[in-house]
Amino acid sequence: MRRNEAQPQPTSWIRSRVVRTGVAALAIGSLAVGLAGQATRSSSAAPAPEFAVGGLNLAALDNRDNGVSRDSGRVSSPQLIAQARAQSLAQTAAELAAERQSEALESRNTTLDTTADQIAKQSKLLKDQSSFLMPTAGKFGSRYGMRLHPILHYYRMHNGQDIGGTCGQPIWAAQDGTVIKVATSGYNSGSGHNVRIDGGKVGRVNLQTAYLHMNTIAVKTGQKVHKGELLGTVGNTGISTSCHLHFSVYVNGKGVDPVAYLKNS
Repeated sequence: MRRNEAQPQPTSWIRSRVVRTGVAALAIGSLAVGLAGQATRSSSAAPAPEFAVGGLNLAALDNRDNGVSRDSGRVSSPQLIAQARAQSLAQTAAELAAERQSEALESRNTTLDTTADQIAKQSKLLKDQSSFLMPTAGKFGSRYGMRLHPILHYYRMHNGQDIGGTCGQPIWAAQDGTVIKVATSGYNSGSGHNVRIDGGKVGRVNLQTAYLHMNTIAVKTGQKVHKGELLGTVGNTGISTSCHLHFSVYVNGKGVDPVAYLKNS
């Protein structure tokens, strides 16, 4: 037999080789399974990445209750929209409140200015003895001059200015002066209950005022009164068809049109 010919291997050697090969394969397989399990555990333990949506940190919001789902770890679009809408409404409400405050302040300033103007006007009127204060509230009725009397039914001089009003409303002194006449004639006289005030010299003339058809009288003869002081109340006494004040002005004892003295009232 030649030396280079393959010698048959003993059966025991072959079995040993097979066993060693199997053991190596089993070891490699076990190592691969172990590495795969470690990779799986490492992947599951890794922290979730943080995302920002619209300037909001979703990971930070995940642990709060303001519209974030704990189960999903994400903020839903409707919840983000609701938060944005709430912030917008709050800002709008603040702007409206500021605007209302500004309007209220402007209105208050306007009211104060108007009141100040009225006070200044009344103060000037009270000091100006040539202009009279409106003696009662109401519109002008029958004017000074000749007229057909509504009761007597003939033309006669209407020596004053009628001012319509409600029975019982106040009558104020149109000028400073002294009460020189208080008449309580009731319905038996054309003038009814009436009062006359002497204002003395105003410029170069003497001025007097008279108040007719009164209901009640609050002053007495000889009493000093100031412009705006209560004289009594509006009535319907004397020859009168309704509640009103007949207001007369006398210059040096002669009746004149009172409207000229009430133009600034």
